[in-house]
Amino acid sequence: MKQNILRGKILALLKKVYPNGVDEITIISVLYQYHKTEEITASLEYLVDKKYIILSEHPHPYLENDTLKGYKLHPDGIDLLEGNIKDDPGILIPKG
Repeated sequence: MKQNILRGKILALLKKVYPNGVDEITIISVLYQYHKTEEITASLEYLVDKKYIILSEHPHPYLENDTLKGYKLHPDGIDLLEGNIKDDPGILIPKG
């Protein structure tokens, strides 16, 4: 159940900045007080796999062989948050 809540929080966070995206480090820094980094990255991967968010990767400007990950809310994620599509049992949408 904790992962379901986290996934909903991630979607809500990305909706606040839509149509822009957010880098992975920022998402982790916002949620790390209540969730482990591994849980956050696993939830991000889950949401990408379910096509609720879009992953973009870019070369790191200073570190060779490293990439920066960014995430943006997909229109399906917006529809899920707004109740326009069927609820997903793996995601608990925050109310309010």
